[in-house]
Amino acid sequence: MSGRNKRTSDAELSVLARPQDANTIGTIFGGRLLEWMDMAAAICARRHTALRVATVSLTGVQFLQPIRVGQVMDFRACVNRTFGTSLEVQVVVFAQDTYRRKRELAVIGYFTLVGLDENGTPVAVPIFEPQTDNEIERWRAAELRRSQAADAEAPIFDA
Repeated sequence: MSGRNKRTSDAELSVLARPQDANTIGTIFGGRLLEWMDMAAAICARRHTALRVATVSLTGVQFLQPIRVGQVMDFRACVNRTFGTSLEVQVVVFAQDTYRRKRELAVIGYFTLVGLDENGTPVAVPIFEPQTDNEIERWRAAELRRSQAADAEAPIFDA
């Protein structure tokens, strides 16, 4: 399977933050943000793999700034690394106050998705080949996140 680069798969999505997406203090629900982030990650993964994909994990989500009703949310998704049948996609969200022309990084998260065939069986995904220094740095960081997740113990819950 030939490798693919960033330009093959990047996804961008812009959404207006509306009142029905907000909590009682006028900021967007984290769950709604995660839904849109997951959609951007899936689009990116589908573009990269040309396969059906399913999200299997989400790590390192950081809500850095609140997003308020009326702001424009820009979601940007890119492949960081591939791992056999899965890939890590980084999604960043910028919040923009278009009236003040102010734009801030608001949320970042890392989604792991698996490539699936028509029967829902995991299949190999095309290799991601980093080209720039930034892509190489993200590629290395993805391996570190993966190894840390593998080392983490499963939480124990009382019945």
